Amino acid sequence: MIYKDKTVAIIGFGPAGICSTKSSIENGLIPTVFEMSSELGGVWNPSIGKCWDNLSTNVSRYVMCFSDFEYHNDDYDIFPNYKTVYQYLINYVNHFNLKKHVHFNSKVFKVERIENNTNKKIKITWKNNLDNKLYSKSFDYLIVATGLFSKPQNSTMYEKELKQFKGKIIHSQDYKNNQDYKGKKVVVLGSSTSACEISAEISMVTKKCIIVGHENSYIYGKLLPNENNTRLIPLDSILFQRSKSYYQQSLSKEEFSKLKKQMNLKYCPNQSKEINPTSKIIVNSPNDKTLGFVASSSYVEQVENGLISVYCGNEFTITSSNETSITISNCLGENHIEDDIDVVILCNGYQPDLSFFDQGILNSIDYLPSDSKRPVCLYKNIFAPNSKNIAFISFFRSLFVAEVELMSRMITMIFSGKISYPTEDEIKNGFINRENNNNNNNNNNNNNNNNNNNNNNNNNNNNNNNNNNNNNNNNDPPYFLVAGSTVLCDQIANEIGVLPDFKILKQSDPKLYDQLWNGYFTPATYRLVGNGSNPKVAKEMIEKVNKIYNKLCN
Repeated sequence: MIYKDKTVAIIGFGPAGICSTKSSIENGLIPTVFEMSSELGGVWNPSIGKCWDNLSTNVSRYVMCFSDFEYHNDDYDIFPNYKTVYQYLINYVNHFNLKKHVHFNSKVFKVERIENNTNKKIKITWKNNLDNKLYSKSFDYLIVATGLFSKPQNSTMYEKELKQFKGKIIHSQDYKNNQDYKGKKVVVLGSSTSACEISAEISMVTKKCIIVGHENSYIYGKLLPNENNTRLIPLDSILFQRSKSYYQQSLSKEEFSKLKKQMNLKYCPNQSKEINPTSKIIVNSPNDKTLGFVASSSYVEQVENGLISVYCGNEFTITSSNETSITISNCLGENHIEDDIDVVILCNGYQPDLSFFDQGILNSIDYLPSDSKRPVCLYKNIFAPNSKNIAFISFFRSLFVAEVELMSRMITMIFSGKISYPTEDEIKNGFINRENNNNNNNNNNNNNNNNNNNNNNNNNNNNNNNNNNNNNNNNDPPYFLVAGSTVLCDQIANEIGVLPDFKILKQSDPKLYDQLWNGYFTPATYRLVGNGSNPKVAKEMIEKVNKIYNKLCN
């Protein structure tokens, strides 16, 4: 049954809230957005202050875009600066006339479930920051689009260890550029992308830069050599190419492990003991445990040039300090003391803020904000048990916006009655709690792949082993999506009916098929058919991206 004139409240107007608003309109819902700041964009909004001056995207502009709207700035700006992304979001919102649905300067304070004999509603209470008045309104549905980056992780996390330290301590959100660090000794705490990128930038001017992190990560350059080793091309053109992604998903765990090692040797040679035994960032991977993935243009070079001292892996962390010295230790009992430290930069991540929910809802999603990687437990990273009219979006780590946009389309199609809500058994069997994470994650992904397998078989015979999807990734937590992101997007697209039939396409339009299967991954794929399709715009975007891709590869 298709519902008309149903209302949906959307909290947050960053990328997830923006595409949720557009998807709501496409599916006949009436959206009302609550954005606490005075402008759109979420973390990409310069006035929010969470981006440093030179921050750019980890993937190219060709995948860091929505499915029916491209960037219009210089084609050579392959990895857009955050200000370029922000302007892109403004252009998108203006093009689709979305701003009229938004209450800016409106902070949501309370979300309540209102139930009676006939229906269930969501009551939103918010405060207008301009007149300081509280307002309330009831809606049929709620989409929470506030994401994982609402506020820095607990600032008291290292309070005891750094209690005696008299130097400056800041969180990464307060870092803007390297000008204040000239000639200083700086410790960067963390091993994620932000820690590596900030370390690389400040090491250009510091007296000494030290990075300390629990985990090792493989550091991929944003530009990687093409198959002929003749040119450098964006990493996403290699990692997310559809044919390669499906091939990887078809492998057994052992085969995938072997391929992964080959890729790491090829693209991260400086981290291999066999290739470069004197490297300062050799990765030791016990039991082939999947390590973090970091994309950085200059971190490896700065380390090898001796400009960054690395204490990462084996749970390295700061264990104590005095006025100017810091002790760094790991689980092997190794201790190092760094003297004359001026600044500590905490790159320990962010956490969501769901304080507007009552405890009952928080309990149903196993809310643990201190877990920066998986603060909530949701079915398909979207739905909570026993909350059919509430959906979450962008509460997992993703490398590009295609997953988020497809999820917004799925949510709004369910809310409008165009497709069915998951059954209780599907949610029960697919819900991953913290206790049985690995076991249920395997079952969930295998079930999803089995459901998707028939379509994949029809699309291309190369996909007939897709039900092995999670076998090659069962060391990965469910939030960690890299090479599998293309397949994940296709699975969602298949469920909502917007995935092209590749088998038919191979016969009817071989050129388009080749572009989609062997060319550059592009979100425009998901506007060729089905609900919300716009084949003319989609084909134009696909053609343009693949012309650029062919130029880069040849």
